[in-house]
Amino acid sequence: MLKTENSRLTFFSWFAVFIFCLMGAKVVYLQTAQNDFYAGKATRQSKGVMESTKGRGLILDANGSPLALNKKSASLYVFPEELKNRQAFIDRLRREGIKISAGKKRRIMNGKGFVWITRNVEVADAKRIQEEIPEIEYVLEEQRFYPERKLAASIVGFTGIDNEGLNGVEYRYNDVLEGSKFQLLAMRDNKGKRIIFEDPQKKKDVDTVVYLTIDEYLQGLSEEILRQDTAEFMADKGMAIAMDAQTGEIIFAASSGGFDPNEFRKSPQSEWKNYPASFLYEPGSIFKPVLFSLLLDKHNLNTNRAIDCENGMYTLYGHTIKDVSKSGILSVEQVLIKSSNIGMVKLSDGISKKEFYEYIKSLGFGDKTGISGVIEEEGLVRNYKRWSGLSKPSISIGQEILVTPLQMVRFYGAIANGGMLMNPKIVKKVEKGGETFTPKNKEERVFSEATAKRIQGLLEKVVKEGTGKNAYSDYVEIGGKTGTGQRIDTETGTYSKTGYVASFAGVFPADNPKIAMVVVYKEPKSSIYGGVTAARTFRSLAEQVSMHLGLKRSYVYESVPTS
Repeated sequence: MLKTENSRLTFFSWFAVFIFCLMGAKVVYLQTAQNDFYAGKATRQSKGVMESTKGRGLILDANGSPLALNKKSASLYVFPEELKNRQAFIDRLRREGIKISAGKKRRIMNGKGFVWITRNVEVADAKRIQEEIPEIEYVLEEQRFYPERKLAASIVGFTGIDNEGLNGVEYRYNDVLEGSKFQLLAMRDNKGKRIIFEDPQKKKDVDTVVYLTIDEYLQGLSEEILRQDTAEFMADKGMAIAMDAQTGEIIFAASSGGFDPNEFRKSPQSEWKNYPASFLYEPGSIFKPVLFSLLLDKHNLNTNRAIDCENGMYTLYGHTIKDVSKSGILSVEQVLIKSSNIGMVKLSDGISKKEFYEYIKSLGFGDKTGISGVIEEEGLVRNYKRWSGLSKPSISIGQEILVTPLQMVRFYGAIANGGMLMNPKIVKKVEKGGETFTPKNKEERVFSEATAKRIQGLLEKVVKEGTGKNAYSDYVEIGGKTGTGQRIDTETGTYSKTGYVASFAGVFPADNPKIAMVVVYKEPKSSIYGGVTAARTFRSLAEQVSMHLGLKRSYVYESVPTS
């Protein structure tokens, strides 16, 4: 019995050795004689790895209305190794109207793996193209979609073909908004059908939302009013920006023109700019309250003091300073109300270059505001050590200095809120992964509340009695200042005789200001004066904003001023 058991054990042992040797021989055979066959088969089944992204964060307005969303699109690709005639394939692409770069042509003719033919096309178009050219395949991806098209386009920005932010908030907040990158493995089954495998660990749904401070309704309304008024005033460009003076939040930042971020390449790059934050200009008379705030706050300015305005002509350092309206003796208060250049120049005698320069810098001029999400210009304020004898008087009336509308609205915001310079904000909050992040509030007192109140009263008189009568409204009290500034001729380096910037800056409701706003027109042809053009637009915008936000007039003037 024992002998029989040993015989069986020996038999099965040798049988196992035989099977093992047979399998080993098979492996050696497959790796040598059949290597090319199976390598080719593997190559035909697994053709490459494609990278994609999904889950890019959403951009909404202050009330939750969508400004940037995601939608499904198709991206077409091909595996050159599978093409029987690569040149014929390229010719068919051309006949179908599909343009590809020279680099892609080379990769198709010489390359392996896969080549993107075109990205982010409509799914229906991808299916149609595949029917015409069967060698082409496509994969579904996410594409950015801007439902409001031109509205707020220069604020929101746009993304490129790989969903990377290229402009606006999309660019500045790309690290926050970007979706997760993952790889797609392209394989074929044994029947030659393509299978796309997505790594489930890399899959990501949207978990990020960026809320802007802008109000979609007011943004769209301001853009439309600007387009109409820019055409009426025959201006090259119109722009407006409004800020909540208590929080620093920008409620709209608009310009005429614009572009569709869904098709941004069809518009000139000049339209991609956010003009309220990047347009540089000499502000003219809307800058005059800067000197007034300094004199009121630091020098106890007597607004009843008389100033001789030389009947509209005054010579200083061989340069003639003119007033639009000829005036003789004006009170200090009337100098601002009637916007006398001569009166302002004489008032500037009461301060030094150094003091004026340092005060201007303390108000943020000549530096970026630090607004998060928008590309901005810093402006230009030359150091007082480089000023000529004319510089201080010139700057007092808004010349020899470059500002942006954003910088000006921040200053008028300080007038509105009692003397606090706020950091402007265009991003309200960010929700990411279940947490909420809000930009830090920064504020600095730049003049006293008493000074702010006195300037508010003066600005209201400008609209009631002075150069700003076209800004008068029956609906909401407006206080503001008109401005007309010459532009520099880039060819001659001197002031242009035909190019002007017309502006109006102000606050409302004037008796208890909540909103600061600036309207600017570049080279208006119907009239160069801000009191004729920008003041009218300011009134229209202020009335619409007030109605939308529930800001109403608290009293009625005894008589309505005429324009």
